[in-house]
Amino acid sequence: MLFCIALARFVTTSLAGLLRSRRGKDFAVFLVIPIVALYEAFTQVVPRLSAEGKLHATSFGGVDAWLRWLPPGLAAHAIQDASSGRPGPAVARLALLAAVIVVLVWLWVRLLGRALVTADTSTQSSAVRGAALPLARYGLRGTVAARFWIYQRREPLSVTYWAIVVVIMGAVSVSTVTTPRYLVAILLSAGFAGAFVGIFHANSIGLSGPAFSLEATALTGSRALRAYFSGQNIALGLVGVPLLALASFVIAAVARHPVDGFLGLAVDLAGIGAGLAVSNILTAGLPYPVEKRAGNPTPRPAGGYTGNTIGGTLACLGGVGVAVIPVVVAVVSTNSDPAAIRMPLLVLGAAGYGLALASAGVRIAAATAAPKLPELCQIALRSKL
Repeated sequence: MLFCIALARFVTTSLAGLLRSRRGKDFAVFLVIPIVALYEAFTQVVPRLSAEGKLHATSFGGVDAWLRWLPPGLAAHAIQDASSGRPGPAVARLALLAAVIVVLVWLWVRLLGRALVTADTSTQSSAVRGAALPLARYGLRGTVAARFWIYQRREPLSVTYWAIVVVIMGAVSVSTVTTPRYLVAILLSAGFAGAFVGIFHANSIGLSGPAFSLEATALTGSRALRAYFSGQNIALGLVGVPLLALASFVIAAVARHPVDGFLGLAVDLAGIGAGLAVSNILTAGLPYPVEKRAGNPTPRPAGGYTGNTIGGTLACLGGVGVAVIPVVVAVVSTNSDPAAIRMPLLVLGAAGYGLALASAGVRIAAATAAPKLPELCQIALRSKL
């Protein structure tokens, strides 16, 4: 108990300056990535190994060999030594644990004293660089694309979303990528990636928050709204297409069939187009305000809107799943054709198909949002970011 208290005080005080800064908040967001990766790995790998008989109780037999040297392990092992009639080693282990606690408390006191007399720099303004917004000369579509592109690179939550998409691709494929059914892993991971691209961007108005009310002054009709949604899709596509393509080729390389990465790329292109189309439609037709809780860097639906999130997730999974079926059928039905002809045609056809889906989604979303723009502004103003 004393060790846990001393360690908690030491860690909290040492990170006090970081947690008050923008960098600390960014760091908290990035912690979501390993948590999701570990969870997905656990849910995919552990049940499979247990079913195959490769993981059982005796697999953890040697863990105590190194856990006993950690501070909690010293205390536990001291109890075992005392119960076995060895008071000397028990006292020595407790003394070593006490020394660790004393060092942590001393370091905590030093850090606390320094923090109490150090100026807080987290509220100081940063330098503003005057530079032209890229793509702004291409009108409203270019301006929106430039803004979303900057957010994809600088906003930690956006980076986290893209990292989670890649983690999900790996988690979906990990159980079958090294089996004769490796093609299922490649295609399924690509389909899930497209669906989660839609899920993470299915409420862009709510995630923009009150800033959308300023953007709405330029959205004077369906044409402007089409430019808004298409500009957003351009920025997301610039990140999503190469990232998901790289992940598909890595999965194909792990399966020892690197050329089949082009098959995954075909599904990626169709899935991204379908995911963006569904996300645009949901943004216009099913928006909801979001809020951030203290200590949680990721936004959540405001009270009473949890059903919107669930409905949007199911719509993205179902919509993208149905949309990529023609590409999957084309991949399977052309299995006997020469790869030099098959691969380029599949990729080009899927690219055109994905663009058509995204374009249709933009038009539907613009037509849906045009008569309800004041309502969308009210929803964005209710977001607490």
